[in-house]
Amino acid sequence: MLPTLCNRLLLLGVLLLPFYAAAQTGSEDFNPNQDFNPILVAVPIINIAPDARSSGMGDIGVATSPDVYSQHWNAAKYPFAKSQLGFGLSITPWLATLVKDVQINYGSLYYRFDDRQSISTSIRYFSIGKMDIMSNEGHFITNVAPNEFSIDLAYARRFGYHISAALTGRYIRSDLTGGLLSAGGGGTSEVISPANAFSVDMAVYYQNDHDDNSYAWGITMTNLGTKVTYIKENSEKYFLPATLHVGGQYTFNVDADNSVMLGLELSKLLVPTPPVRDADGQITRGKNPSVGIIESWVQSFYDAPYGWKEELSEIIVGGGAEYVYRGLFSARMGYYHDSKRKGNRRYLTFGAGIKYNFMGLDISYLYPFTTTDPLSNTLRISLLFDFNLQYQRSSDENRYR
Repeated sequence: MLPTLCNRLLLLGVLLLPFYAAAQTGSEDFNPNQDFNPILVAVPIINIAPDARSSGMGDIGVATSPDVYSQHWNAAKYPFAKSQLGFGLSITPWLATLVKDVQINYGSLYYRFDDRQSISTSIRYFSIGKMDIMSNEGHFITNVAPNEFSIDLAYARRFGYHISAALTGRYIRSDLTGGLLSAGGGGTSEVISPANAFSVDMAVYYQNDHDDNSYAWGITMTNLGTKVTYIKENSEKYFLPATLHVGGQYTFNVDADNSVMLGLELSKLLVPTPPVRDADGQITRGKNPSVGIIESWVQSFYDAPYGWKEELSEIIVGGGAEYVYRGLFSARMGYYHDSKRKGNRRYLTFGAGIKYNFMGLDISYLYPFTTTDPLSNTLRISLLFDFNLQYQRSSDENRYR
């Protein structure tokens, strides 16, 4: 069995290598005057991994085994969860090396009605701390506490023994100034209002056994939603970070006490790439990003100014491993790679977890290879609570983890 599996993994690596190499060598074709061409989105915080387990494995979670935090990654995993009810709380410091009062707080809850259906919800709150607003003359005006939050609700259903699907609805609010006035042109002023948006996630999940081991794959399209604007008088609107995730994992059950999971995930923003413009603002390469929402998802696959090589460089790669001993102790490691032409986020992650009875604790640490990541040298902490752990599945269901 192992030689066959190794051959399959080797084949997968050989097939992916040309695409990865092309994405890297393609960067040589970029205009040296426009070397850095990231895709800009509104409320990027809703794409940040909220939990310590997934963030300890290179920010992968679309196909990993179900847990409390599956709401963020792939809600279709919940019908395969071992527990009938669970909830979790997680804290992620932001710019921890610079400030102490900026963090992401995340909570999630799920309930399985039976072996086929589940409902789940989560709330994310990004506290940006307190800010003193000063006038142009340097006089204190007021104190504000900018924040962003989202709340969502998902329904998942299992079809047969191995596959499930889920639909998630989400409300998003971004308040960066507390409704302050901003100086506009000609001595006018504009009100910077909180931005509101709605989005949906669509997800599919598949799992099965392979000899004594197991494997799974998942596909999600997240944050498919409305554009947002902060100034009502301004016609310019910004895209949410709609993203396509494709991932897979294989779990080796070494024996009754030890297992090792290996996972790989590819992600791509479904948002138009900024074009190259001349001094007059006219587009010289690429496509006009001012398109409708649905059109933007399609256009994102072929609108890079420097063609398919730049398009491939927009694919983010995450990979990780998790070792579990008796379901009580976990050790994790992962790697995350984002092209330096786009986000320039490349880092190693490490994590560990312990679980006893219905309660678990996970921690993770991010070690960056660049100085651009706001989560550099950040320690994330997640708590989880599972209930009805002795829930007996149907006899024909597959043991997964």
